[in-house]
Amino acid sequence: MDLVEKATDPIIRFSGVHKRFGPKIIYSGLDLDVYPGEVLTIIGGSGVGKSVMLKLLLGLIRIDAGSITAFGEEVTTMAPGPLTGLRKRIAMLFQGGALFDSMTVAQNIKYPMLEHGWGDPASRIERVAEVLEMVGLPGVEHLYPAELSGGMRKRVGLGRAIAVQPDVILYDEPTTGLDPINIRRINGLIRSLQRRLGVTSIVVTHDMDSAFTVADRFAMVRDQHIGYTGTRAETEQSEIPWVREFVVGGKGVLDD
Repeated sequence: MDLVEKATDPIIRFSGVHKRFGPKIIYSGLDLDVYPGEVLTIIGGSGVGKSVMLKLLLGLIRIDAGSITAFGEEVTTMAPGPLTGLRKRIAMLFQGGALFDSMTVAQNIKYPMLEHGWGDPASRIERVAEVLEMVGLPGVEHLYPAELSGGMRKRVGLGRAIAVQPDVILYDEPTTGLDPINIRRINGLIRSLQRRLGVTSIVVTHDMDSAFTVADRFAMVRDQHIGYTGTRAETEQSEIPWVREFVVGGKGVLDD
């Protein structure tokens, strides 16, 4: 994969990360590098903490030990101000889209712009129209989430995620609950945004068909750490028994 091979320094690095919730150990020495411009897909069995990894990166959950750096800065010790700045550069598309029901589509997309002081009123209106065009939903600014299908809500959520022009987009189970047409649409958007915007993407998914559609590289969570990383071709051809069993036998049946 050219993007990974050409990159010299990771844009994000997890080093020796430990996390537990009560007696349940989630990570015991998590190490993972994410390189600029790649689509890295995180796979693994149910309950292994794939989504937790994204929340640790954003500082929504604090680690117990170790280090997480983004853009060369330590995330785990950031004060609220710098952490807000980090969340402008790293956007997240949550599973259900996480739209505010009482707000119109336009108001939902403007929310992070207002939160981060992005632009003036006229440029924000223009940006809403621009991102809706990008996600294939022009002209829906006035609608409310209840008036949208599940696939449309996901796309509006994606529009909101890219509104402030982040460097990294995190996708938490982006195709869960969608029909095949919308699954293809979301997968296509992940790839097209990478090409058009040059963003780095981390995708958590249990859908192996989608994973192989979008991924440049895979990282598999196993035994409380990253047990395997490899390119799409390496993963398809892997002879490691538990990787092969998951990739071939786990299509569409495991979730987090």
